[in-house]
Amino acid sequence: MEGVQHVEDLLTGDNDGTSIFTVPKRPVRRRLHGVERSVTTRGGEYLFPPSLSALGWLANLGD
Repeated sequence: MEGVQHVEDLLTGDNDGTSIFTVPKRPVRRRLHGVERSVTTRGGEYLFPPSLSALGWLANLGD
């Protein structure tokens, strides 16, 4: 697609230095080109906190 720019998130994107990062600011936004990688992702996790009812059950275990 002609004219489409590749935009990545500065912190969480796979930033290889060829992306554009946009700082939304009024009245004029600012675009940063060629920002180098500052974060390297080594893995990921899905964490699910317990429900409020489960927390209540855990709190009442000692009673």
